[in-house]
Amino acid sequence: MKTKPLIPLLDYLRIHGVIRSVLDSVDAHTAHACMFFSVAGAAILQEFYKKEAVQVAGAAFYLVNEQQRNVISFATLEEGQVQSSDTAFHAWVHCDGYVIDFMAPIFPETCAAAGHPFIAPRRMFQKKWVDMAPSHERLDREGDFHLVPNPGLTIDLRQSFLKKPAGADLVNVCLHWYRRPPKSILPELQMQNDLGEITRIRLGNAAVAGTW
Repeated sequence: MKTKPLIPLLDYLRIHGVIRSVLDSVDAHTAHACMFFSVAGAAILQEFYKKEAVQVAGAAFYLVNEQQRNVISFATLEEGQVQSSDTAFHAWVHCDGYVIDFMAPIFPETCAAAGHPFIAPRRMFQKKWVDMAPSHERLDREGDFHLVPNPGLTIDLRQSFLKKPAGADLVNVCLHWYRRPPKSILPELQMQNDLGEITRIRLGNAAVAGTW
């Protein structure tokens, strides 16, 4: 049974598209930019949807292919216990009892960049927290997920992110550019750095082949 999304697909795709386009414009490692996707995504939900959205980091597991039992994992296992760290983590958004992962449509690129022997489908991810699998070992159906928030790591990563002016500036670019559907959005935005250099950011086409 599919979870009814908290925000419409068009809105989700526009949020993803704006964030991804901004990242790509600065040649960021977009396939591994979960912190930026979650921080910027939460900021957009707060600003334009008046939602109490918060960015969370920790361990994450997603079953992306039921037949092949392919699981994307962002964690380490130590003596059977799930662990997350600043080198093994994922970040997502908690909002109104939902988990929203604005990075999910580029999981194919994440798989390729990480050298996985499989490629995840390109889909939207919005799920109710109560529908989460009880364990990373109990992922049975495609789209099942298990998340283990790490409050201490979340605080450390967020503080580290916000200390970098470039990160906060790019989040502000996303907020400046975004428009909530059905309002139209500029297909291109100009961004100027401290040296007066102008970068033209084109809004990429965001598309998915279904939902988790």
